[in-house]
Amino acid sequence: MVNFNTKILFLSIIFLLDLVLAKSNGWITNNVEVHIINALPPNSKPLALHCKSGDDDLGNKTISTHDEFDIYFNEKLFGGTLFFCHFWWNSKNIVFDVYNNHVSKSSEKDCGRLNPDLMECYWKVQEDGFYFGAHRYPPPEYWKKESW
Repeated sequence: MVNFNTKILFLSIIFLLDLVLAKSNGWITNNVEVHIINALPPNSKPLALHCKSGDDDLGNKTISTHDEFDIYFNEKLFGGTLFFCHFWWNSKNIVFDVYNNHVSKSSEKDCGRLNPDLMECYWKVQEDGFYFGAHRYPPPEYWKKESW
């Protein structure tokens, strides 16, 4: 006969496995989309970037003017989600967080919530810096957050 402690342990393991599976499918945490839009002048050199998190290295990318690079992920269960990118254009370069707890939930401007489980953030790269916006529809208002 199985004792009470063994039953509790078994049920706890099942619960934890359920929690891990739910987290991996975005059922508990938010799904996030970060969009980086190249709004540099036409016919200029492409924007080069390299984005990483603690879990993922997205490698080196280049995006032409009016194109965008998108990052899709789930927030970490207990907070601390971070994605940062290194950007290069002409002789300029900068590294900053494109998504973290402050960027996503700043009191002044934050990522847009499309539904209870999905947030989207927009970064528009221009000659003078990086502009942040919340939603694609209606078209976002952008606020300058970083300079080259």
